[in-house]
Amino acid sequence: MFTRKRHFIINPRSAGGYTGKGWTELEAAIQRTLGAFTYEFTDAPGSATKLAARAIKNGVDLIVVVGGDGTVSEVVNGYFAAGLPKSKPPLAILNRGTGGDLCRSLGAPADLSLALETIKNGRDIPVDAGKLSYVDNAGAPATRYFINVAGCGLAGQVVHAVNQSSKRFGGLSYFLYAGSSALGYKRKPVALTWDDGRRTEHSIITCAIANGQFFGGGMQIAPNAQLGDGLFDVVILADWNLAQSMWYSKNLYNGTIASVKGVTIRRTRSIKIEPLDPADRILIDCDGEDVGIAPLTAEIAPGKLKFRI
Repeated sequence: MFTRKRHFIINPRSAGGYTGKGWTELEAAIQRTLGAFTYEFTDAPGSATKLAARAIKNGVDLIVVVGGDGTVSEVVNGYFAAGLPKSKPPLAILNRGTGGDLCRSLGAPADLSLALETIKNGRDIPVDAGKLSYVDNAGAPATRYFINVAGCGLAGQVVHAVNQSSKRFGGLSYFLYAGSSALGYKRKPVALTWDDGRRTEHSIITCAIANGQFFGGGMQIAPNAQLGDGLFDVVILADWNLAQSMWYSKNLYNGTIASVKGVTIRRTRSIKIEPLDPADRILIDCDGEDVGIAPLTAEIAPGKLKFRI
């Protein structure tokens, strides 16, 4: 039975399994700062969505996610489950993930003591969500929500490779797999349909639909994106050869990617991405999860969430 208090949803497999192994110590640290709290562990992919929806139904005041961007994304999807009350609690994060990109975008502290202090005394800000419609890995139409970045192309291929790995290199895993994946990656011809009805065609390496600024373990893909402005920053990386892909990777880490040749950034409330060649299998990255393939449509859901920072 829930009481009205802080409720933690914990992915014990996050941080390479250390979250579960070290839970006794982590629980004690949380109690020292926050006092009593309730918690549940995820036990399978997608379970955080169900746990979040149930916690909201039971009227908790705050949901704290202990895990990575994928776990946060699952919890966000729980906020959009059918039959929930209109008023929903804010979200907070104890980052235990490989990339930590959403925390970077939010400006949420990575340090445990600072994060707990934020949970206790932070302010709640409105944050947009993205609604993604796509083809799942089984070939069926699917819908899910994302909070940070969705996209397709090389980014989707890298995320797929990272999620198949042990992630033992942490955030560096994304950089390492980006380099190896780029070696044989061929640009994909796609059509983009924007919120004003305009249709454009591009040959892409990656097309990122950014609500937040960071993805891929610290790459600042959309330096001017804002989580609460009601718009996506759509970033198109095109026309790079292999040497350029490696050379320009530095601009992805220093916030200057918008100034690089072959990069287009446009703001929009919705975007549709379709392969021009139906035989192309263009993988999707959704908040660090490889969920399926294009075609995809993304629509902004302005201010539908609150985060404590």
